[in-house]
Amino acid sequence: MNQQQGNRRRKPKSRYGTQLEEKQNLKGIYGVREKQLNKYYKSAQKATEETGPQLIEILERRLDNAIYRAGMAETRKQARQMASHGLFEVNERPVNIPSIQLKAGDSVYVKKCKQEKAYFTNFEKRMQSAQVASWIELDVKNFGFKVISLPTIDEAGLGVSVQEIVELLAR
Repeated sequence: MNQQQGNRRRKPKSRYGTQLEEKQNLKGIYGVREKQLNKYYKSAQKATEETGPQLIEILERRLDNAIYRAGMAETRKQARQMASHGLFEVNERPVNIPSIQLKAGDSVYVKKCKQEKAYFTNFEKRMQSAQVASWIELDVKNFGFKVISLPTIDEAGLGVSVQEIVELLAR
C-alpha cells in the first residue's frame, strides 16, 4: 500500500537538529554568514557578561540593524543595502560597511548629499509612525539618530532560543 508523501511520520528532531534550526533562524534574522556569527560568538565569549545576551547585543549593535531599529528602513536587508551604498555617516565619517559596531554615544546621519534622494522625500512623515528601539534617539530634522545606550536581549524580541545557539556554537 502506497502512502502519500504528506502522511509520512517524521522522527522528532534531535537536540542537535533543534539547535541547528535556531542558529539558522538567527543567521536569517540578522543576515549574517556562518563565519561572521562565529566571530561574534568568540567576541561574546571574551566578555565578562553572559555569552548569550552578549552575542545578541553585538548583533543588535551592527549599523544595518540600528538603521532598521531606528525605523529608517523597512527590513534589515534594505538597511544593509542602504549602508553598503554609502548613504550614512557615523560620527561625521562616511561609511559603507553594514557590520560596523556602534556604541553608546555614536551618531548616525544620512549624508547631506543623499538627503534629496527619492527615498527620503517623505522622511519626516514616515518617521512619525516608526517603531524605534529604546536605545536609539531619533533626530528626524537632521535625518539621523543617536545611540543613547546599549541594546538588551529582551528588547531584541527575536523568538529564538539563544541558549540553544550558544550551546551549539560552544561545541
